[in-house]
Amino acid sequence: MKIKFVPQNIEVDVDPSKSLLKIATENGIKIKSICGGIASCAECRVKIIEGDNSIPEPGKAEINLIGTSYYLDGRRLACQVRCFGSVTVDLTEQINKVDTQKKVKGFKQRDTKDLSAIQDTMILTNNTAKKN
Repeated sequence: MKIKFVPQNIEVDVDPSKSLLKIATENGIKIKSICGGIASCAECRVKIIEGDNSIPEPGKAEINLIGTSYYLDGRRLACQVRCFGSVTVDLTEQINKVDTQKKVKGFKQRDTKDLSAIQDTMILTNNTAKKN
């Protein structure tokens, strides 16, 4: 059983214990994911063009993110799909995406090597105590 990624025509073995996103990443196939596979960004949408009978129906978390697009064009979240048989996945949408990152307006992004954490303690006092 194989997963075929098109238009690259790359075939990899099916591993039902791993998501489509994880399998792709382990095999050097780039699928964009901002959330890292926890089903919160919907950036890893892919189209299953063959073998949709080899994957389970989308769960509630996936449907909440992709809405009716699943029913309209068969797109799924790669982080949520597990394959149990041969499947062909169209990554054309992923290839055409411009590599953009969601940024917060007014926030200047710094190099991660310049970031550090400071641990501190705050002591709260009760200023409403009775005075004699």
